[in-house]
Amino acid sequence: MTYAKSVEFGKYLKALRKERGVSQRELAELSGFSNAELSKIESGDRKKPSPALLKAIAPHLNTSYETLMKKAGYLEEVIHHSGYTEHVFKDDDGRLADIVKKAREMQENDSDWVNIAYRVSKELSREDMAAIKAIARSLLNKSGGRS
Repeated sequence: MTYAKSVEFGKYLKALRKERGVSQRELAELSGFSNAELSKIESGDRKKPSPALLKAIAPHLNTSYETLMKKAGYLEEVIHHSGYTEHVFKDDDGRLADIVKKAREMQENDSDWVNIAYRVSKELSREDMAAIKAIARSLLNKSGGRS
């Protein structure tokens, strides 16, 4: 990633963070990465943020990990399989950075729902997840299977 592209990504990240009303310090605490590291990325001093950092900050910025990977300059290859899709991300040298698998039908129908479901499974307690499932079942029963 060139310096110009790292500055461009840094500006994008800063604008996204401010749009969500999150300070650098808050994002650092939420993600487990240092405020200094985030500052370097936003100023363009860090050429390409790691996939681990992008994965850690994405939920707190209400965006997808894949969106941040693409914006950060990772090369994406999409491979369609029966029932799921793989998003293969590589760095500028063609080395594997990460692979993300998604249920294809859910992703095509509503990508926001897929991201919310993923966050629920990772961030909420079992009790909160049970409550969400109960509400979903109730709504499904109420709709009687209507789409």
